[in-house]
Amino acid sequence: VIVDMREFMSSLPNVLHQKGMKIVPITLEVGDYVLSPLMCVERKSISDLFSSFISGRLYNQVETMVRYYRIPVLLIEFSQDKSFSFQ
Repeated sequence: VIVDMREFMSSLPNVLHQKGMKIVPITLEVGDYVLSPLMCVERKSISDLFSSFISGRLYNQVETMVRYYRIPVLLIEFSQDKSFSFQ
């Protein structure tokens, strides 16, 4: 799994490594994780999702993923013990 260097502040790269996946750290121009030449993942926390949506950054990120990858994925992370609503 190719992982953007900025993602190492989150716990996900370590979890993937503990599950036996080989992690390749690199600064990515598109997305946060590249799972294959066809699949790219952009990971968002709820707070980052909302701020990215409001600023227009989310649209640009998704548009770029769609342009370069056949299978773009938006991974939304949230805490199970905290409720949230899109209202």
